[in-house]
Amino acid sequence: MVVLGISLIAAVTLSVTWYCIASRRKQRKAREVLRWIQSALAGRGQVIGISWTGAAKFRVPLRLTCGVFQKAWVLVEMRSQQTPVQWLFNKLGSRRELVTFQADLDFPPTFSLHVNNFRWIARSSRRTPSNRGGWKFECLQPLIISTRPEQQKEIACAMASLTRSDSSEFLNVSFQGSSPHFSATLLLESLAPGSPARNYMLDAVRELAGSASASLF
Repeated sequence: MVVLGISLIAAVTLSVTWYCIASRRKQRKAREVLRWIQSALAGRGQVIGISWTGAAKFRVPLRLTCGVFQKAWVLVEMRSQQTPVQWLFNKLGSRRELVTFQADLDFPPTFSLHVNNFRWIARSSRRTPSNRGGWKFECLQPLIISTRPEQQKEIACAMASLTRSDSSEFLNVSFQGSSPHFSATLLLESLAPGSPARNYMLDAVRELAGSASASLF
């Protein structure tokens, strides 16, 4: 019984210590991410707050000086490490940290479009490095599944913007008539210092959002 009691006390102490350390790391990482977002805005907007929506998720409202967007914000999803079990699960599952830009538009889209960006690498062995020399990569044409019998000009403009090289970092992009009208997700590391994507992130989402209302003018 004594051994069991000591083990229980040790387990509780370890869990509390882990939680406190993980919470401090989470807050420190969140402040760092806020600096990344502010830097990615490149002087054309500013972060005006932070609102936690989960153990490892928070919402960052933005005040932008550029047009097109109304009520813009960023959703950040970090890895949850509040407990040793969560840390192990995320470590084994290789869960990615994401950042999603969302906003309403001056002119709501007249269509709904959800685009997912997939990448597959086929190799003879999982241990073979993917960055090995001699690999050949093929860029496939977009596959569109539509519920409309005719193609809309707005969709064509949006797809043309998505196929450009500066939009290749986005994992998915969505347009819809209800709020939020526009949504674009990419890896959180894409906003880290040294990442090329952070230099054109705002311009890329502006171009994508602008394509939704191209046929209105």
